Amino acid sequence: MSNSLGESLTVVVPAPARVRTVTVVVAASVLASLDLFIVNLSFSSISASFPGATPQALSWVLNAYAVAFAALLIPSGRLADRLGRKRLFRVGMLAFAIGSAGSAAAPEVVTLIVARGVQGAGAALMVPTSLALLLAAFPKSRHKQMVSIWAATGSVAATAGPVLGGLLTQLDWRLIFLINLPIAIPALILAARLTETPRSKTPYPDLFGSALLALGVGALVTAISYVTDWGPASPWFWGLILLSACALAWFARRCLTRAAPAVDLGIFRFASLRMATIGMASFYIAFAIMLLGSSIFLQDVWQWTPAAAGLALAAGPATAIIASLLAGKLPLVPRTLVSVGGFLYIATCVLWALLLTDAEAYAAVFLPGMILTGAGAGFAQTGFLTAATADIPDTAHATGTGIVNTSRQIGGAIGVALLIALTQTGTDAEDYTIAWIVMGAAGLLATLTGVTMRSAKHAPDTGDAHWPSRTP
Repeated sequence: MSNSLGESLTVVVPAPARVRTVTVVVAASVLASLDLFIVNLSFSSISASFPGATPQALSWVLNAYAVAFAALLIPSGRLADRLGRKRLFRVGMLAFAIGSAGSAAAPEVVTLIVARGVQGAGAALMVPTSLALLLAAFPKSRHKQMVSIWAATGSVAATAGPVLGGLLTQLDWRLIFLINLPIAIPALILAARLTETPRSKTPYPDLFGSALLALGVGALVTAISYVTDWGPASPWFWGLILLSACALAWFARRCLTRAAPAVDLGIFRFASLRMATIGMASFYIAFAIMLLGSSIFLQDVWQWTPAAAGLALAAGPATAIIASLLAGKLPLVPRTLVSVGGFLYIATCVLWALLLTDAEAYAAVFLPGMILTGAGAGFAQTGFLTAATADIPDTAHATGTGIVNTSRQIGGAIGVALLIALTQTGTDAEDYTIAWIVMGAAGLLATLTGVTMRSAKHAPDTGDAHWPSRTP
């Protein structure tokens, strides 16, 4: 992802154009951050609208976005260098808007899933190029300030997401997609007047390789989500596992042999990046189980309204912002931050598995878990992102963070599949006990990866640390 942050392609941009740039970048940051919380919170309402759809099929309302995002996230940087960041940003914003409109109008589940995939592809093109355009419009002396603005807007949107999502879902879940259009359309119009950055002659990335990654991950999460229905001896289950293995092996081979691979696997020679990638995927398995599981639990087990559930979930991202800020101030190395974050998920597993029952106990049991997982996310993600770039060259920082955040999307998709397989979106507290245990096991694995990471010499910079993290 060469130069995808705009380090060496800064151009002279007049003040009015800078205002337009900040406006469209803030819009992109808000859209990307809102999506995660709003759609998870609306899962129960979407399910009720399509009673004939299985929980496994409905899980693709979430996973289609995540898989498309993961597959295109890293190649989008090289595409932007080749085609122009402004052009690719506008394509991404347009795709996100079309996907939002398609999701809102979807008459059945298949259309909704396809539209969500279009949204994910749009986000993968839009998010990295938005920050790149922002940095290219300002002198390097103001880059840290601009990154802070970009991160702060994402953090605010993440905190507001559960509340806004709950209120909109209570009216009509289709509004959670329509709300994107009043943000995306003006941003798309303003983006037409942005200053384009210089283009490079870098080769086009291997988009067929990206498609193989999407196929491999998609087959894997489908197999996981259906395993309880089909059984572990089912030929369908093993057929999908074989398809996933073949697609991922072919993907890896193309990455090793192509001149411009979808992902440069050579960067994995750095041990800190390898462990951060594994750790982030593990952590986001736990995160996805927590986020979707708690959203469904509140609405289907305790029978809370979407608005009330949104307010209840807001404590998580709010705590994560505070934890992220503390992570940058405390003299803690990445391995410690990651270990603390994973341990807090283990503690939540114990708390919820033992004490979360059909009887409502929000203040005594549920809220402490949200605070613990929020703090865990703030600490762990800061640690993983810092560790990912601790050893690699400065010129590869964008690639390193892109790989780690791709693993975040893959881990999240696996977590959703595991939750659906384990709970079948049940209506009794006992249906979720095993899911909380698996959440804790994933937190334990994240902790173990943290223990094995080599300590960085400096405390992390929280310029882009927020919950959930997004790749620049």
